[in-house]
Amino acid sequence: MRHLEKERGTTLIEAMIAVLVALIGVFGLGSLIFQATVTNKNQGTEVTRATIFAQDKMEYLLSEGAASGGANFTACTQSIATNALPCNSSGINVTAGSAWNTGLLAGGVPVDVNMVASCPTTGLSVGYVDFLDINGNQISGADCPTVNGSAPAYSRMWQITDVAATGGPALKQVSVGVWSVAAVNSSGAPKPVVVLTSYMSNPN
Repeated sequence: MRHLEKERGTTLIEAMIAVLVALIGVFGLGSLIFQATVTNKNQGTEVTRATIFAQDKMEYLLSEGAASGGANFTACTQSIATNALPCNSSGINVTAGSAWNTGLLAGGVPVDVNMVASCPTTGLSVGYVDFLDINGNQISGADCPTVNGSAPAYSRMWQITDVAATGGPALKQVSVGVWSVAAVNSSGAPKPVVVLTSYMSNPN
């Protein structure tokens, strides 16, 4: 009789509990894999869109430097007070002498986490930032409160740096950064950010 007790197998209840524990683990892992896949897909989409929007701004600034007429390399490198109005590319509808009429003057920052979700009224980003809706259209308005009220989906910042002269034409380095305002990482900081850099020279 003792020998039979030692040879006793697993009961049906024990087998069902083991299967239940295994199923919970499998479903938990499946949920994690699904979440990771969706997150990666969404972030990949956001990075692609941010790259397109950064390239769009870069091309605009480079073409502004080569344009003729109201906006060109010379006209847009004057002081803020004397820059031609067409030099403003921020979406803030400025008047002559406004702090937003920076044109191609050296200044700005390509990445400023404090200015991602709202239009700045002070600081290095004034005149060097614009905001886009979910479709990538620039949000424009008379002032920052108007732009902020439009719930921007993307923040685009740029920096223009005068490169030391080497005997050739004047040269500027242009860096453009784009943030997705809606996408956030686990720490709550906006992401992703894409930064592109290029150079432009005075064509005249």
